[in-house]
Amino acid sequence: MSAIVKKRKVDLECRAFNPEWEKYFFTERFGQAQCLICLKTVAVIKEYNVRHHSETQHQASSFASISAAERKGAIVKLSGNLQKSTSLFRKQITEAEKVTRASYEVSRLLARRMKPFTDGDFIKECIMVVIDSLCPEKRSAFESVSLSPRTVCRRIEEMSNSVNDSLKTCCSNVDAFSLALDESTDMKDTAQLAIFLRGVTAALQVYEEFLQLVPLHGTTTGQDIFDAVLQCVKQHSLDLSRLVCVTTDGAPAMTGKKKGAASLLVRHCEAAGHTQPIIHKVHCIIHQESLCSKSANLTDVMSVVVKVVNSILSRSLNHRQFQALTDEVNAHYGDLLCFCEVRWLSHGAMLSRVCDLQQEIATFLRQKKPGYLPVLIIFPTRNGLLVWPCSHISLRT
Repeated sequence: MSAIVKKRKVDLECRAFNPEWEKYFFTERFGQAQCLICLKTVAVIKEYNVRHHSETQHQASSFASISAAERKGAIVKLSGNLQKSTSLFRKQITEAEKVTRASYEVSRLLARRMKPFTDGDFIKECIMVVIDSLCPEKRSAFESVSLSPRTVCRRIEEMSNSVNDSLKTCCSNVDAFSLALDESTDMKDTAQLAIFLRGVTAALQVYEEFLQLVPLHGTTTGQDIFDAVLQCVKQHSLDLSRLVCVTTDGAPAMTGKKKGAASLLVRHCEAAGHTQPIIHKVHCIIHQESLCSKSANLTDVMSVVVKVVNSILSRSLNHRQFQALTDEVNAHYGDLLCFCEVRWLSHGAMLSRVCDLQQEIATFLRQKKPGYLPVLIIFPTRNGLLVWPCSHISLRT
């Protein structure tokens, strides 16, 4: 039986270009031997192939009959021309990359500001007007930036896919993670489930990411929320064996002992064979602060402050006159703020604005009601602003 002869592979021979072969008008380029005259390359880097190409392809050319000194000069000149063409090609690639990057940056701003994709054409039109006025010689460089609606849409989709891929990579790297769930209703009466993740890697690097906002068009029972969370977990390739905590907003659909979303998630992990302890009776910090603010008795403070603010903002004439007063005295702020019971954080913003404009408010109330003025003692503390109302006093006394 004849022995099997293995086929020789040229790539395994590790052939290298010999600088002495430049006398055949060849140079090394990207690991290949390239002719400086016709810019062709040989299949295998061997002196025989290089010499054969020179003798058969360029024997009748003017380079075949020149002297050794002239040959060296011609080689240097041809090498310089090749280098220049390569540099020009690289420059064009760099400019094209800059144009593409500019298109991505504008598309990112449009998406971040929630502007329609058709605004890209208007932005480009504004840019061209500015360029024609300041530097018309650079008009061609800006004209190549594509901001059409289709291009902007494609750029945003590509960036979104990139963010999703990086988020999946982040989720796959965590050794332990916790989930935070918050369900609320938007302005169109659609229930929105916000899912957040906080994880830590083996190198103690902490990630805090917003995973997904899931609209719940039907009911919002614990089973519905659990199904949405489970689908989000599968989408981001999260390993439930690494789940250690589930934080909720405290709603019954979240924290129910039997049918709550957190309890269903814990039982699902147990059924899958995950035996790690999972803490699922934790309130979100922001909801804890909300509960504290509702339990705190701020009626005496808020009643007087709200009465003063409403007396100014509820009447158009008073509102206009107060704005004129703040503009006249060059106040830091030009208007007061209202607050909403649902948006409980607005309490602090309103009290802070009243504190900043207390002198202007006092002056305005003196002008409107010369004999009556509620007294507000406002001074800062370590935990914020303390507003303490006193009984009204008569300015005439």
